[in-house]
Amino acid sequence: MAQEIPPGEHDDGPRGDPWNAFGYLVSGVLLYGLAGWLLDRWLGTTFLVAIGILLGAILGTYQTWARFRIPDSTATTTQKKQQ
Repeated sequence: MAQEIPPGEHDDGPRGDPWNAFGYLVSGVLLYGLAGWLLDRWLGTTFLVAIGILLGAILGTYQTWARFRIPDSTATTTQKKQQ
């Protein structure tokens, strides 16, 4: 028999899907790398594309961590007791 989840306690987020994590990382690098490249072309510089790629990798990693992290069970229990 399947375990029933009480209303309001469901999690729609994907868990452990490597393609979602890959998508976050690649899209961050591409988006911010493109923004850096466009700024380089507009301002006549050569370093903003590298900064954009690094910033995209950092933000993509953070987004992946925030989306796929396992919630702390003690924090969840404490929040339920306070309500």
